[in-house]
Amino acid sequence: MATPPQSHDASASRDSGGVQDTDPPRIAVYVEAYSPPLVIPVADYPSSDDHLPQLMSALVTRAHSLAQEQGGRLPLAVFQELIANLVHASFAGAVITILDHGNTVRVSDRGPGIPDKEAALRPGFTSADARAKRFIRGVGAGLSMVRETLAGLDGTLELEDNLGRGTVVTARVRSEPITALAHTSVPAYNLSERQLKTLLLAVELAPVGPTRIAQELGVSTSTAYRDFVSLEEAGFLTSGHTGHRSVTDAGLAYLDVVL
Repeated sequence: MATPPQSHDASASRDSGGVQDTDPPRIAVYVEAYSPPLVIPVADYPSSDDHLPQLMSALVTRAHSLAQEQGGRLPLAVFQELIANLVHASFAGAVITILDHGNTVRVSDRGPGIPDKEAALRPGFTSADARAKRFIRGVGAGLSMVRETLAGLDGTLELEDNLGRGTVVTARVRSEPITALAHTSVPAYNLSERQLKTLLLAVELAPVGPTRIAQELGVSTSTAYRDFVSLEEAGFLTSGHTGHRSVTDAGLAYLDVVL
């Protein structure tokens, strides 16, 4: 488990008051568009401030890991700051939503909200009281740091009102598409290390499904499925009537070039 984040304190008009023990945080992962999300409640939800650092660390570690499994590029620091920001809302109605193959994280709550969202994004503006400062910096640095981090990745940060009450903070970066390499005798692409391993396993195990690939590589089935789709789009895999994949001639030619 990662070290509990000693971070952020959004410049927000939120009340800190400890953990809400009746409304445990949830993580929602949208693996496929237009499909219901995978909802992951937090186990052993604490009922006192004494356990709040463990809760924050667990949420950061789990959410960041799930985003990475989807292929996301968002840095760990972004998760640390946005989840620490929930201290201001006492974690009321907290939901961490992962979208766009892990490249978008949306953190929502049912706290008192942020009336002045522009001020919340400027260093030095904070609503942290003495209780909140037990767990966060309390100097109004977090959201401005996240915005600067995302700007360096050509990403964005958005603050919105939640439905009824509360706040929604969305951090987003663009996914990295498979891009063409220099001209060779066959079409070539920049595959990730995991995609290359998937292609090699498909040669060895074909026809093969995402479940077997997931077992071999130690990743989630959804991650293996997404790599299958990317490799099919590149023309390196073909799907049979059972949904299992085999390597195409283009895939074999690619392996000959890169290996």
